[in-house]
Amino acid sequence: MQKVIIVDDNESIPEAVSLVLKRQSMEVVALRSPAKLENQIREHQPALLLMDIFMGAYDGRDVCRSLKNNPVAEALPIILFTAQQYTPESVEASGADAILDKPFSMKTLFGVVNEVLHRH
Repeated sequence: MQKVIIVDDNESIPEAVSLVLKRQSMEVVALRSPAKLENQIREHQPALLLMDIFMGAYDGRDVCRSLKNNPVAEALPIILFTAQQYTPESVEASGADAILDKPFSMKTLFGVVNEVLHRH
């Protein structure tokens, strides 16, 4: 069973995403903050990270960039999602493997997750 970490400060997003991914036989770890994300990645060894861009004091693009430059997570596929408008260049510079615009359908989510996992 593949493990996925979801990071979003909005409680409803991880709940909805978890329901869909669990139906696809994926184990989900939901976090409200990326504060101790590196430790969570070490502990859970996820196959994928899904993370919101705007999380109060945290910018998911910066967190993503930091993880991609860290031996613990450099190979970890990361999908960012957002309800805000960001330039494609800023998302590309983060090293994210994909981006989803909120609101997204669960079918779209699962399609992007499958695509990213198959590329890695």
